[in-house]
Amino acid sequence: MKYSAEIIGLISFAAIFGGGVLIGRFFARRLPGHHLSSETQSVVTVSVAVIGTLSALVLGLMITAANSSFSARADEVRELSLQLIRMERNLRRYGPEADDARAKLHEWATAKTQQLFPEKGQQSPSSETTIAILESVQDAILALTPKDERQKYLRTLCVNLSSTLIQARWSLEQRRGHSIPVPFLVLLIFWLSIVFASFGLFAPANPTAVVALFLCAAAVSGGIVLIEELDNPLSGFIHVPPDSMRKALVEITR
Repeated sequence: MKYSAEIIGLISFAAIFGGGVLIGRFFARRLPGHHLSSETQSVVTVSVAVIGTLSALVLGLMITAANSSFSARADEVRELSLQLIRMERNLRRYGPEADDARAKLHEWATAKTQQLFPEKGQQSPSSETTIAILESVQDAILALTPKDERQKYLRTLCVNLSSTLIQARWSLEQRRGHSIPVPFLVLLIFWLSIVFASFGLFAPANPTAVVALFLCAAAVSGGIVLIEELDNPLSGFIHVPPDSMRKALVEITR
């Protein structure tokens, strides 16, 4: 089951603040005084420092994985737009015989742009629809009958480019899942809950301390939300820039 970044953020906040800080405050009121001595606090501080270091390492791995995922998808969208322009230009050079293939290519480019970057309130085409249109483009190119060496070369080039477009399309589809392993995320939240429980255990019982811990837990949970958004850049707040595909769509309709 897949959860949105916002749901993951709320779960993180509930675990870190509710399961960490509040539980720490609960035990701070229930434990005998000698359990909260300065010597105990020193031991807890050293132990939590180890967990904090591990949390920082896991968080660094998550940021690296999410950034790599975002960069890879952005590069694939740019490559898709580049191959689209190249293919349309070569079909135009082929001559009027390729007008049917060009029309289908325009149809696919419009549908693919709507699928990747849907407008608010509009239903985006399904993945099956876009691949069917793209395969019809390739069929139209294969149906061309070259009259000379020049058209033969352009036809071969367009067939290769259509195969590249199909490959790029499948590559984008394969990357729609999350690259961050779920155990990493669960372990990170668990460790952060322990860290914040130690904060709640020894924090003074006043509103200022509670508010400070609340804001800190919210900031950490917000960071996890941003990482999840970065890991899935085809939906949500952080999105792969649509400029390359939209510029390509404008270029091929001239």
